[in-house]
Amino acid sequence: MTSLVDLGDRSRHVRAASAIGFVVAGLFSAFNVFVAGQLLLGLIELGAALLLVVPAYLLSHQARRVAQAEILLMASAFVVFGALIVLGGVGGTGLFWAYTVPFLAFFLHGPRWGWVLNLLFLALVTVYMVWIKPVVAWAYPYPEVLSTHFVLSLAFYIVVAAVFNEVRSRFEEQLRVGRDRAEAADHAKSRFLAAASHDLRQPAHALGMFVARLTQQRHDPATQAVVDGVDASVRALQDMLDAFFDYSRFDGPSLKVHKTTFPVNRVLDQLRATFAVQAAQRGLRLRVRPSPLWLDTDPVLLHRAMLNLISNALANTERGTVLVACRPTPDASHARLEVWDSGVGIAPKFHDKVFEEFFQIDNPHRDRTKGLGLGLSIVVRTSRLLNMPITLRSAVGQGSRFGLRVPVVPATAATPAQRSGESRFPLHDTLFNGLHVLLIEDDAQGVVALRGLLESWGCVVVQADNAQGVKELLAEQPAPDIILCDYRLRGPINGVQAVQMVRRAVGFEVPGCVISGDTSAAVRQEAADVGLVLLQKPARPAKLRSMMHHLVASTAQDNGLA
Repeated sequence: MTSLVDLGDRSRHVRAASAIGFVVAGLFSAFNVFVAGQLLLGLIELGAALLLVVPAYLLSHQARRVAQAEILLMASAFVVFGALIVLGGVGGTGLFWAYTVPFLAFFLHGPRWGWVLNLLFLALVTVYMVWIKPVVAWAYPYPEVLSTHFVLSLAFYIVVAAVFNEVRSRFEEQLRVGRDRAEAADHAKSRFLAAASHDLRQPAHALGMFVARLTQQRHDPATQAVVDGVDASVRALQDMLDAFFDYSRFDGPSLKVHKTTFPVNRVLDQLRATFAVQAAQRGLRLRVRPSPLWLDTDPVLLHRAMLNLISNALANTERGTVLVACRPTPDASHARLEVWDSGVGIAPKFHDKVFEEFFQIDNPHRDRTKGLGLGLSIVVRTSRLLNMPITLRSAVGQGSRFGLRVPVVPATAATPAQRSGESRFPLHDTLFNGLHVLLIEDDAQGVVALRGLLESWGCVVVQADNAQGVKELLAEQPAPDIILCDYRLRGPINGVQAVQMVRRAVGFEVPGCVISGDTSAAVRQEAADVGLVLLQKPARPAKLRSMMHHLVASTAQDNGLA
C-alpha cells in the first residue's frame, strides 16, 4: 500500500479487509454450493478464501510481511470476481460484484499500483468479453449489449475509485500534517518545560536555602512572623514546582522506562532517609520495614511513585504512624509495596476521584499551601506506565492503605545488611561538626545560599565551580567527607563525572549527592549507576540534612566508626 499510512495502519487495513473478505466469500461459497449449477463457482470461492484470504490475514500480523499479505488479498479478488464474471453467478448477477475490484485495488496498493492493477483487470475483462466468451461453450452467455456496457461501466468505476482514493489520500495527508504539527508542538512544549524546569528550580533552590538559614536565626516576634510567612510561601512554591514539572514529564518524549532487577531495600533506604526528618518535625512515627525481596521494574519511576504516596500519607496524618512495607503475594510472583497511614481516611465515594488531576477532598477553595492535587495522579500514571496495579483501602477516620503490585525475581546477589526498620534523625546533633564538605556548584546565588546553610550546621565547606577547580582543591585540601555537586557544570564534565573524578583522585568511594534541576530519568539513572543520591532542585533543607545524615552515618558504620 503506497499511501501515507505507516506499516501499523497497513497491517490493520489488510486484517480488516481479509476478515470481511473471508466472511463474504464463505457465505457466498456456502450459498453457491447448494444452488443448482453453481457448485464450481462455490468451490472456487471457498478455495480462494482458504488458500489466499486466510494466509493474507495471518501474514498481516507481521509488519515485514504486510506487502505479501496485500498481494495475496488482491489475488483472491481477481480469482473470485474473475470466476463470477466467467461463470455468471445466479442469473448473470456476478458482474455486479466485480465493481468492488477498483476500490479494493486503490485501497490496498495506493494510486500508482492501483491504476496498474485496475487497468490490468479492465484489459483482461475486455479480452474475455470480446474474444474469449464467444468461443467458450461453458461460459455464461451474456448479451452483447450487456457485455459492452459492463466494460464501459467498469472503466467508469475505475475513474470513480481513483477520484475517491485521491480525496482519501488528501485527507490522510491533512491528518499527517496535523499530527506532525501536534507532535512538533508537543516536543517544543517538552523542551520548554525542561528548560523552564531547570531555570526556575535554580533560583527556587537558592531561595529555599536562604530562607532556611534565615529561620535558624533569632528574631523579634514581628520579624519572626514575617520569616514564618516567607518560609511557608517558599515551601508551597517548591511543592507546586515539583508537582507541576513531575506531572508534565509524562507527556514528554524523554520519559522512558528502564527496567532492571534490584533489592527493594535500596528504594526503602532512600525513602527512609528522605522523609525521616519531615516525619519527626510533624511529630509522626515513620516506620520503613526492610525486606529481602528483589523487584523487576524501573527503580527511578518506582521511587518517584513512592515519594508521592508517602508525601500524601504524611500530609494527611496529624498523629500516629506512617508505615512503608513490602510483602510477597501468596503466589510469590509479585510484591505488594504498601504505604499505611493513621490519617483522616478517604470515603469510598472518592476512591476513584482522588487519582484525578487537581482533585483534593478538603480543598474546594484551592488553598495553595495544600499543593496542586497532582501527587496521586502521578502515582496512577506511573503505575500504568510500569504495569503495576494500584489499590486503595480506606474509610473516613480509619486511615488509608495504598499498594502497588510489583513483579519480583529471585535474589541474584547477597542482600545488603538490613538496617533498622525505624529511623529518626535528630534535628540537632553534632554529626556535622567539622564535617568536610566539597561543594561543586557554579551558580553564584546557589553557592552563597548552600554554603551558608552548611556552615550553620557546623560543616567545613570548600567550593569549586567546575572540574578544573576541583583538581586544584584536591591538591591543597584533605579528602572530603562528603561531596555535594550540581549536575550541570561549566565545561564538558557533569556533576556525576566530577564526583567519580574525585573518588579516583582520593582512592576511595566518598559518599556523594548530586543536586540537579534536570528532571529527566536519564540523569537519575546515571547517578544511581555509580551509587550517588540525586536530589531535585529546589531541595528542602530538611531533606538535604536528612540525606547527608544518612550518607555520613552509613559511611561511619561501614568503616566501623559508629
